[in-house]
Amino acid sequence: MSIPTWDVNPQQEVTMQEPTLQYKLGVERIELAEKIEKLKSFMTTNPAFKEVSYRHARLLEEQLAAMQMYEGILVQRMILLNNPNED
Repeated sequence: MSIPTWDVNPQQEVTMQEPTLQYKLGVERIELAEKIEKLKSFMTTNPAFKEVSYRHARLLEEQLAAMQMYEGILVQRMILLNNPNED
């Protein structure tokens, strides 16, 4: 049985390729979607939400709406990157 060998030049610099904008937006959207789901879950199923003040509850609702709008903008940007002629 032979052991595979690779031509490795120890003097050769290994460079990592910078992630694409599309990839970065995708990761950002996934992370944001997870946060949106956690907040929605807190607001709908956690009894602690009913304990917060009226003003605090309204601010959390506004925060959720802003996060959802932000997610929509990320999606639009991703679509635009895939269809640059629609700009």
